[in-house]
Amino acid sequence: MFKKILYCTAFEEFYLDVLTCLLEFKEYGTEEIIVAHVISSPLFPKVHEGYFQKVEEMLRNLFNAKMAEAAKVIEGAGIRAGKRMELGITYQELLRIAHEEDVSLIVSGRERKGVLGEALIGSVTDQIVHHGTVPVYIPKHPLVTGIAVPKGGRPCEKRFRRVLYPTDWSDCARNALNYLKGLKAMGVGEVVVAHVMNEKAMKLQPEERFEEFKRIDLEKLEEVKQELLSDGFDATTHLLIGDPRGELIKLASQEDVSVVVMGTHGKGRLEGLLWGCVSRYVTEFSDRPVLLVKGGECAPGDRKSF
Repeated sequence: MFKKILYCTAFEEFYLDVLTCLLEFKEYGTEEIIVAHVISSPLFPKVHEGYFQKVEEMLRNLFNAKMAEAAKVIEGAGIRAGKRMELGITYQELLRIAHEEDVSLIVSGRERKGVLGEALIGSVTDQIVHHGTVPVYIPKHPLVTGIAVPKGGRPCEKRFRRVLYPTDWSDCARNALNYLKGLKAMGVGEVVVAHVMNEKAMKLQPEERFEEFKRIDLEKLEEVKQELLSDGFDATTHLLIGDPRGELIKLASQEDVSVVVMGTHGKGRLEGLLWGCVSRYVTEFSDRPVLLVKGGECAPGDRKSF
């Protein structure tokens, strides 16, 4: 399923740790990992063409050494290594590489929080999710997020052992569920299916209407559970009431999931909304890795739940 992976990196502090974790995908059929770095052209002072070329050459020499180091790690695991270094607008070049190389997964994410927090909005990862069509995996390094690693274990061990699948009953969420089913061969131990009823919206409803919504949501959760059980998965369900963003992050921690698989759409219903606000918030603030699946209409309806 992940035959060819594009690993986007700025060669930050933990880039080799993240890369080492990606080597685990070999047992899932990964044949090639392409390490990609883009030298951002807007950062260059356009004062003199000779100066421009000199700085570019210096950066290329620096990053080529990093590329060689990464390729050595990949090839040492018996996986084919690819290297792409480009000059331009970072997210545009990365998406062009993903298209040209026909990758099945993009790995992108920042390791350190900025001075204003994660500040995912406007970042390279944000733009890749917004403009791209390939599933995007956002790793979270334990030394940054604070996730406890079992003694003698690795931070990325059994990454699909326990999956949180949030749903708002949209086509977008259904698309993510179908994709999740394809991960069965990757050792998915259990799927935690969750739906959050938006507390603010529910407070506007009369009691009998709220109970009707609750009954319907419980039935839908049970349907998804039975569907997963029939496909050979273990599954549990959670119906929560509150702010979908905070509740999902809290549930991911409480259930000790190894990854969150969510659907997302490139364009929101409101102008300026790059992708679903819940998906974006969970991706930004959860300490668990997130796998975002594109496709499907993500409008959940009038109740604004997830």
